[in-house]
Amino acid sequence: MALPAQIKKVWQNCVGLQIAHPLRFFKPATIHELIGIVEDAERKGYKVKATGSGHSFSDVALTRDYLINTHGLKNILPLSLLTLKHQDDSKNLFLTECGIRIHVLNAVLNKQKKALINMGAYTGQTIIGAISTSTHGSGVTLDSLPGFVEAIILVGEKGRVFHIERSQGPSTAPMHINGLQAELIQDDDVFLSSVVSMGCLGIVYAVLLRVCDNYLLQEKRTFCTWDEIKPKLKQGDILLDNRHFEVLIDPYSVNRPSNDCLVTERNICPADTPTNWFRLHRALGYTLVGWLIPPFLLNAFLRFIFNHFPKITPWILKISLKTLRDGCYIGPSFKVLDLGSANNISAYSTEIAFPANRYLDAVEALLALFKKTCKEGQQYITSPFSLRFVKNSEHYLAMQYGDEPGFVCMIEFPVLNGTIGGIEMLARVESEMYRYGGIPHWGQYNHVGIGEETLNKLYPQFSKWMENYKRMCPNGTFQNDFTERCGIVA
Repeated sequence: MALPAQIKKVWQNCVGLQIAHPLRFFKPATIHELIGIVEDAERKGYKVKATGSGHSFSDVALTRDYLINTHGLKNILPLSLLTLKHQDDSKNLFLTECGIRIHVLNAVLNKQKKALINMGAYTGQTIIGAISTSTHGSGVTLDSLPGFVEAIILVGEKGRVFHIERSQGPSTAPMHINGLQAELIQDDDVFLSSVVSMGCLGIVYAVLLRVCDNYLLQEKRTFCTWDEIKPKLKQGDILLDNRHFEVLIDPYSVNRPSNDCLVTERNICPADTPTNWFRLHRALGYTLVGWLIPPFLLNAFLRFIFNHFPKITPWILKISLKTLRDGCYIGPSFKVLDLGSANNISAYSTEIAFPANRYLDAVEALLALFKKTCKEGQQYITSPFSLRFVKNSEHYLAMQYGDEPGFVCMIEFPVLNGTIGGIEMLARVESEMYRYGGIPHWGQYNHVGIGEETLNKLYPQFSKWMENYKRMCPNGTFQNDFTERCGIVA
């Protein structure tokens, strides 16, 4: 029996960039309701998509048919629902429904003296929204979020419930949920196709995560220039010497021959290290801006300046970069990894993964592009852009995919929402970056499938992924405009 639905519902993502007018809008609270929605849609010939916090800037969640909001599925589930091969595994396993937001998950884990092994800089997403689009943190020895998934529970076509693990997964029997027995699939190909699948294979109900004991991180943020940091990046030791290493680059050099950079190093501290209890988050200037200026007012002010006085943009970026400098910030891992106040700025972005042997050339091309567009049309990127270094992923449709040990460089280009020329600027960036082997982030603004850059070209395992997709979803129940654009058609 399907859950009562809202009609005439207008849904939009967090910045209003993507808007949907679904036929019916649902907020289920149980797996039985989720199954009922899928069965009802198929019976009537409609498609189904799920969304979390709407933090994806692409059209990945849009549908004109049935749209599911997963925030009602936010419960922590007992591990007793699983039959584990080794009971000791339960110490570092955590089972949760799909719609829990990452900041809530962090708080629950911290109470249990546990933590996510790695995470991104934003915590407002649902855990499955982040995993299914291959959200990442940084660290060449650390996996992105999908790398910590041990099992997913998926509601597929005809309302079938699948419990999917690797061939050597942790379970000896399928999961039992509220009187339902899932169908256990322990197959590497299916698992590596299902975890990063943008909702194409079904609606993920729950996820089993590998976690770790909670830990402290020390963060240092220092200034240098691109000319100074580039040789160190090329040599590579600096990436291995730090658990996390990131570079934030000012796209415009103001009164300097080389672009300013903010270098971030994070490393684990002993558990008894004194923390910065007197500071809410990082440097004083950064903290005060977050405290004293309401986000809507800061957004409006910056948007006015960028649109009416564009030549001031490089000076604003130079000043904003300086507010992030910090000699030492120590705290629980989930607080240090969270970017904090900057996440309150209304912005969208494009993010692109580059092979380890090509990202430095890509950065040089970007700096030349930014210089050219501001000179010829006063079109600016309205934020520094970041370099984060992430371990290769096994998951077939992860941007970080690599069939050998190594890393990719994820470069993100934020644009303040409402600035003139922002989308056009990101389109220029994306087009330029394909020349350097770039692969766009699923959840960020992208044009994959519109031009020559098809999934067959970008992903070596796309044909294998499609085999599993057609096996799991022969009727295309979870298709939408995004899947058709990308060539994901049953």
